[in-house]
Amino acid sequence: MREGCTISSQKDWEEISLKEVTTKIGSGVTPIGGSSVYINNGTSLIRSQNIYNGYFDTGGLVYINDETAKKMSNVEIFENDVLINITGDSVARCTIVPKEILPARINQHVSILRCNKNKIESRFLKYTLISPYYQSVLLSIATGAGATRNALTKSILEDLKINLPPLETQKKIASILSAYDDLIENNLKRIKILEEMAQQTYEEWFVRMRFPGYESVKINKETGLPEGWERLYFKNILNFKTGKLDSNALDINGEFDFYTCAKEVYKTNSYCFEGEAVLLGGNNATGDFALFYADSKFDAYQRTYIVTSKINDLPLVYVYQVLRTYLPHFKIVSSGASTKFLTMRILDKTKIVVPNDEILKSFFNIAKPCFENILNLQNQNQRLREARDILLPRLMMGMIEV
Repeated sequence: MREGCTISSQKDWEEISLKEVTTKIGSGVTPIGGSSVYINNGTSLIRSQNIYNGYFDTGGLVYINDETAKKMSNVEIFENDVLINITGDSVARCTIVPKEILPARINQHVSILRCNKNKIESRFLKYTLISPYYQSVLLSIATGAGATRNALTKSILEDLKINLPPLETQKKIASILSAYDDLIENNLKRIKILEEMAQQTYEEWFVRMRFPGYESVKINKETGLPEGWERLYFKNILNFKTGKLDSNALDINGEFDFYTCAKEVYKTNSYCFEGEAVLLGGNNATGDFALFYADSKFDAYQRTYIVTSKINDLPLVYVYQVLRTYLPHFKIVSSGASTKFLTMRILDKTKIVVPNDEILKSFFNIAKPCFENILNLQNQNQRLREARDILLPRLMMGMIEV
């Protein structure tokens, strides 16, 4: 590393605008009919909730049919396209489209940045835009650009200046940083498998009611449940507390997890809670409420629910799965126009099936190790991101030789 080295001291780097190194910059459109045209399979429609800095979240990914996709052919997504959110609270989040979800289109809250492969490497552009410096620049611009909400216009993106080394240097830098992302991606795949294991066990036992010994169980005629099982209101068996912090408590260099209503975990400098809990977001623009399982020191946003059990023998890994199955219902019954709210009035009226102790213990013995492994993998990913993020600005500023 060169002590005191800056971008300007790199003789083979140049400052250049995005419009000079891209072949397309442009946002998508909302299909005619909105959500009514979504189908179970087809062409992917990418929305802002799918895009995070450095990775793509397939949760909430929706699909459109061939006819609708044809009408949106001008916003077709190609392999290696860089995508950036251009409106709302997630403005400036950026990633590369994964080829696995192609063919795809984008809606009006997302913009394509299609690289000229002879001038700029797509991964290098992604890492440039998610670096702390450029995130700060983009967020500062976006805050002043939108009349009523954060926004990045086409002209802002076209005129954005970035510092560009020779193409071979770009590829080397991208390869170094991608090595960390590849490890993170592998861990995310393992996390997904573990989540599916716990989810499938829950659905087999408590949705399809094929739990161990179900063949010989007696059904209570009044409740319609196996003998010894109960159906109780949330308020009778679960505690719902809310955090006290506002969004200003977020600190990317903080020590403790900070759960907000977003679907990613942030950091903060203090904690008010310690131990096992389920975190449920209390508001969301589209009603897609966040849900997390935690077992650590953490803090929470003022509209985020910290859910614990009023009885010791009700496993929170079971409570998590119950709440997960209720998420589509919560989306429907939540109140509010521009923002959907999940109120205590709604939660108090919701019921939970409580199996007998033997079945709960058996489920706990299967699900708990899955959740413990998930937390371990999430911690590994956090350390990998921290190591990558230490390198990222130094590489992007030409402070480290490659």
